[in-house]
Amino acid sequence: MTFHDGQTPAPGNAGEHAALVPWGWRRYTSSGAVESRPGLAVARVIGHQHYQYDLVCSPDARSHRSRVSGAFAYRAVGPVDYPTVGDWVFIDPESGTIQAVLPRRTAISRKVAGEETLEQVIVANIDTVLLVFAMDGARGFTVGLVERATTAAWNSGARPIVILNKTDLADAAERERIVLDTATAAPGVDVFQVSARTGEGIADLLAALSPDETVGMLGKSGVGKSALLNAIGRVRGAEMAVREGELRHGDLQGRHTTTDKHLYLLPGGPIVADVPGLRELQLWAEEDSLDGTFPEIEALSRECRFNDCSHNGEPGCRIQEALASGELPVERYDRYLDLQRELAHLNRRRDQRAREEEQMKWKKIAKQIREIEKRRRP
Repeated sequence: MTFHDGQTPAPGNAGEHAALVPWGWRRYTSSGAVESRPGLAVARVIGHQHYQYDLVCSPDARSHRSRVSGAFAYRAVGPVDYPTVGDWVFIDPESGTIQAVLPRRTAISRKVAGEETLEQVIVANIDTVLLVFAMDGARGFTVGLVERATTAAWNSGARPIVILNKTDLADAAERERIVLDTATAAPGVDVFQVSARTGEGIADLLAALSPDETVGMLGKSGVGKSALLNAIGRVRGAEMAVREGELRHGDLQGRHTTTDKHLYLLPGGPIVADVPGLRELQLWAEEDSLDGTFPEIEALSRECRFNDCSHNGEPGCRIQEALASGELPVERYDRYLDLQRELAHLNRRRDQRAREEEQMKWKKIAKQIREIEKRRRP
């Protein structure tokens, strides 16, 4: 399958890739130089189903389904190495196969389920991430979940926005409580109260988004992400027809409706990613990502008498003073410590995993050299 004459210009040349501009190419290249791979074309992953990928390609933004090349699969060590929705990739213009993933400017990641210490990228190269929670009395909203999701968002490099969905299912007192809890759990983050069913707040949300940006969504199953995407589409005059899920009657927990990942280009923008809901969010982040979620704790720690204060009984500890006076709620500090311990444990495991991957890489190289030498023998 040939997409152009094979004379591929440098990927940073916006004129040659004008057809990809609506899909975010100018946004992507404006944040830094992009390497050129002679003979390869540029594409964006707009759909991801298992090991199949839907791509839009230069020069005319035609879409086609693709897979990674055999050489790509051989080089890949873990799931983080494979493309995901939102990625920019190089493809072979003849075969259409994916040859390489361009550097990710931003990425929402989590730790894979289970005991393995592996990173799973949920969506890549997003400018804004909508952290979606439900106000319907289910477990779609907890303060701890807001703090956890906000930490993942700050670590991604994208701008976080909190969406409190299903306002039509919460009374005034419940809405006020949730809004106050959100302000505490996600300080400095914009919060929108919306109803995907009635359309409340959707226009205000769209006004806060730029037409050319890529928007990701993160939230548990059942909080209404697909319904929110349909509601945004209606405001833009598009019938998205994204399948919406149902809630279990017993506990109001969501069912997995979205099983694949897709990017949708709305009329007039923005580009919105629809991804599966989360049953759990195991963090994959650096410890300093907590500073964005808990800025008051970081500020208090800088006021301690000693720079290396452990906040555990040293004289002049500002954290302990704030806890004693009620300035810093004990419950919030406990959740901060829980996340800090989780990330410290994760990073110890990541260091070990990095050493194992380095060994694996050199084993592959050694094996390849032996095979080459074997073929050279008479």
